[in-house]
Amino acid sequence: MKIMPTKESDSQVKTAVILLNMGGPQNNEEVHPYLKELFQDREILKLPFQKILGRYIAWKRSPQIKERYAELKCFSPTHKIMEKQCEAISRKLDETHPQSAPHICVSGFRYLSPRTGEMLSELQHAERIILFSQYPQHSCSTSGSSLCDAYRWLDKYEENNNFRDKTSVIDQWWDRQDYSELWAMLIRRKFEEMKSNFKLEDKDIRIIYSAHSLPEDYCFKKGDKYNIEIQGSVDRIESVLKNWGLCHEHALGWQSKVGPQRTKWLTPGTPDVIRETKQKAILMIPIAFTTDHIETLDEIDIEFRGYAEEVVDHFERSECFNLETDFINLCVRLVIEHIDSNFLSEIRPCCLNCEGYDCSAMRQYFKSSPVHQTSQVNSSSSA
Repeated sequence: MKIMPTKESDSQVKTAVILLNMGGPQNNEEVHPYLKELFQDREILKLPFQKILGRYIAWKRSPQIKERYAELKCFSPTHKIMEKQCEAISRKLDETHPQSAPHICVSGFRYLSPRTGEMLSELQHAERIILFSQYPQHSCSTSGSSLCDAYRWLDKYEENNNFRDKTSVIDQWWDRQDYSELWAMLIRRKFEEMKSNFKLEDKDIRIIYSAHSLPEDYCFKKGDKYNIEIQGSVDRIESVLKNWGLCHEHALGWQSKVGPQRTKWLTPGTPDVIRETKQKAILMIPIAFTTDHIETLDEIDIEFRGYAEEVVDHFERSECFNLETDFINLCVRLVIEHIDSNFLSEIRPCCLNCEGYDCSAMRQYFKSSPVHQTSQVNSSSSA
């Protein structure tokens, strides 16, 4: 990979923030490359003969995914939404934290352009680079994969660019009170709207949280804590809702099981949770997502709605954070807190039975950076 030339304006950037996400196809031509990258990524899904089988699965599934986008009459909205998020975050950071300005915020995708490596190359002359995971709950298959991808690029070009001295990470922010309250606010808004529109009481609405599933072995044998963090997120949000006076039943389900049929995935599946509902209405919460994409627009809004119509009178979904002002403010707070901590990177430790090629090296790379060591020394001195 060739280092891309940096624009003159980029050299004036003091703080660059790269929002890490998987991305999503923008047209039919991007569907197969996206799926091939995804199914060949051993951090998201382990397959025998990964390169060959991953390529085959991508070829097999591409027509189905193209059909689903055709039904939606649009492709993934993630890129356009995140561009607007980045503009809002950059502007707000310049306004509220001028000491680290000028700021620039960009997307860095795992499987499609703009790739994280591309963005790191363009922003290599910034004084500080912050990799900001947009997966609030850390999993090796999501934030772990994106951070390992970034690490491989950084390590490759470290010698001539001193990336280690200026690159840090924001990761795993599911247990913040403002994150829980943001979800609670969006849920209450839709909950009250359903009560008003359909003449329902609290007890008539069942809230179902749905998160992307993982194979059971990832959590129960390897030791990925993603399922625990998802459940923890649900518990914290429910605590806020109950303190606000909502009285309802809730449940957690797992969606998007992709891989060999013999693989056991986290249960219960979201369709099963939907089918067992006894209430008059379901409010679906895409708990692990911050931005709309095919799993919200297609799997929840179309597929799950079909299941729900067999058992309830009304089915609604809470919006993802998307361009919600409170979400932009949350991101800005996280960045400012990170800057004020002297760019301290805190990433969840490797799984107990880690199987990743670069998991340990990635964590060591970010935790052994000079800014991190300085923070540790300052903390020790204060103690």
